[in-house]
Amino acid sequence: MKKILYITALAATCSVQAAKHPSFSEIKIGFETIGYSEALGDVAGLGALSQSIDVTNPVIRQISYSGINESWGLYIDSAATISSEIETETWSIGEFGEVQENVFTMKANEIGIKAAYNWSNALQLTLGSKIYTSSFTRSHFNFVNPGATAFDLALQNLAEPGEDAPRFTLPGQSGDQAGVPIQNNPSYLVPVVAVSEDQMGILLVAGARYDSHLVDSFNNISWYAEGEISTPMYSRTQNTKYETTTLTENFNGWGASVRFGARYHILDNTAIIVGVDALYKERDAVTDTLDGGGRVRVPEIEYSNVSFSAGIHWSY
Repeated sequence: MKKILYITALAATCSVQAAKHPSFSEIKIGFETIGYSEALGDVAGLGALSQSIDVTNPVIRQISYSGINESWGLYIDSAATISSEIETETWSIGEFGEVQENVFTMKANEIGIKAAYNWSNALQLTLGSKIYTSSFTRSHFNFVNPGATAFDLALQNLAEPGEDAPRFTLPGQSGDQAGVPIQNNPSYLVPVVAVSEDQMGILLVAGARYDSHLVDSFNNISWYAEGEISTPMYSRTQNTKYETTTLTENFNGWGASVRFGARYHILDNTAIIVGVDALYKERDAVTDTLDGGGRVRVPEIEYSNVSFSAGIHWSY
């Protein structure tokens, strides 16, 4: 009899502990819309060269939470683009308007770990780090007229007598807008099919999360809301146009993200979940000087990612 009472008490204690410190995992599949824009400051005194584009890709997202004790827990989360959709990108500059278009694809991945301090039963303060990568590919470059021709002529007019005139050129092309071969420009006359850029960063992230599941892990319906701010402790950029050069920088931007979601618990430890995840970040322009005295520069960027996804939640 004593053994039965002891086992019953032990089971009740474990149940209480599980309710106080629930652990769970979630996996969701959906679609993300990535917004990406670049801007180069005043180009040769003729205006700012810029573009802005949105691409929609399928995405998979995952998060796991482990309740350590009454005060602390641990999150591990990740997200990855499943495949990249193809869109047409357009560049514009100042009074010339649209001057270039090309094919554009983009994908993104991230994985992070963060500690959670239980401020209250449902409200947590979080602090951790995240590694992200994003990459894009540009190809099938074309001039857009009349803006491209007008911009090219304006560049040529900047040359002093006896100097080689600057030209508006595109990767993989051997002539100007009229098809006339461009001479004395060895840095340009290199066949290029596509240009790719890979960006990687290690982020410092801090935020707060409210999750009703942490109050009552056996309720039929639960929901969560989370907000974070971030800054890149380290960032690296590699562009195939400059294959031997890697640009690195520290604390050269900022970001903010929000997440919302709801769950319907079909079993004690299993639920259906739907959620929205939104991210916005900026990165400053990065410049490096080459051994020969030239400069490599990647422009200032703005990046956003909004995803809608659904999946399965399970507690343990």
